[in-house]
Amino acid sequence: MSEKKYKPQLIARESAIKIIYQMKINNISLDEVMSGFVEKRPYDYNLLKRILDEYLLNIDEIVSILNEKTDVSFDNIPILDLCIIQLSVCEYMYINKTKNIIINEYINIAKKYSSPKMYTFLNKILDNTL
Repeated sequence: MSEKKYKPQLIARESAIKIIYQMKINNISLDEVMSGFVEKRPYDYNLLKRILDEYLLNIDEIVSILNEKTDVSFDNIPILDLCIIQLSVCEYMYINKTKNIIINEYINIAKKYSSPKMYTFLNKILDNTL
């Protein structure tokens, strides 16, 4: 069996989604989530920290951008899907302006963690927003 090669940036993005999800679902702070956070695979700690910091600093602007550039009501979207959408916009706006990389990475995450149709929905949202 071949050992799967881990991509530290992808694992950092997945971890950020898991952390924000835990914050939202349990209504707790980043510090509370991080006190129990464990990721055994090697990940890019600096990218994870930067994504989380930018997200927390800019969540109101991220929500505003999504509301302005899409005609979608985010009220009934599952929390995990909302985390994926918001973090993809966050990373593009404040960290990495490479649209193709952001879209591809977050669509792959959506395929892995969300419902089968989420990645097509995410693609539409990101095309309209980024």
